[in-house]
Amino acid sequence: MEAERVAAAPPASLSRLRLLQVAFRSFFLQASWNYRGMMNMGFLYALQPGLDRIHPPGPARQAAYVRHLEYFNTNPYFSSLVMGVVLSLEERHSRGEIDADIIHDAKEGLMTACAAVGDGFFWDSWRPFVAAAALTLAFGNFLLTPILFLLVYNTPHLYFRFRGVFWGYRLGTDVIKLLKTFQIQRARLALRYATIALLCYLIPNHVNLHTPFLLSNLPLEFFYIGEKLVQGFGAALLVGAAAAGYRAKVDVLMISFLLMVIALVLYHWGILI
Repeated sequence: MEAERVAAAPPASLSRLRLLQVAFRSFFLQASWNYRGMMNMGFLYALQPGLDRIHPPGPARQAAYVRHLEYFNTNPYFSSLVMGVVLSLEERHSRGEIDADIIHDAKEGLMTACAAVGDGFFWDSWRPFVAAAALTLAFGNFLLTPILFLLVYNTPHLYFRFRGVFWGYRLGTDVIKLLKTFQIQRARLALRYATIALLCYLIPNHVNLHTPFLLSNLPLEFFYIGEKLVQGFGAALLVGAAAAGYRAKVDVLMISFLLMVIALVLYHWGILI
């Protein structure tokens, strides 16, 4: 009789320490990557402390384990947000407020949305921008560039990874409304333009120019000024061309590839050395 009362009692809310444990375990999301379930084993491993607290030992806990061994794949930095929502729904399910199908549908929808938002921001915008900025510092012989790159790049990553589990657990499926307040799409656009500008700056300013016209028509004391003017004009021209390409819906990665091709062609013609 005592065991029945314990099993029927509503579970206590998850503590901050337990949610932090889930967030920390999310670092191992891809440790058991497999072709059948993708990140499913890592997802269950991260959820386990929360599931063990919500469900007592027995069929309910086993069913929860099986439920979260289904296919799972999303952006790893946003995965903790999905975990928080799932734990919130699992608590409601343990109280009989919702059925397991709602957990399945919510998880499937969230993992798809977080994959699109997270991959688009981190892989497609933030990482190229930070890499281009780090290259700019590296060309200036700044010795701490690798450390600075890791610190800057991982600041938003760690913020979303650790805060995400709390947002998801507190707000449930309403966490989507919170994500809209970050204006991630605008941030992606700004970062893409900034990346293009940095790349266009790097090419003419950190590659030596072989300019026979300047050598033959300018006095030696004015050669340095003339070279800088050519570099500045080249940077402005590249920025304008790249911005026009981006506005024409040309992908940033394609623009970066074209910039490398242009640099190789100019090198072949003897303009860049």
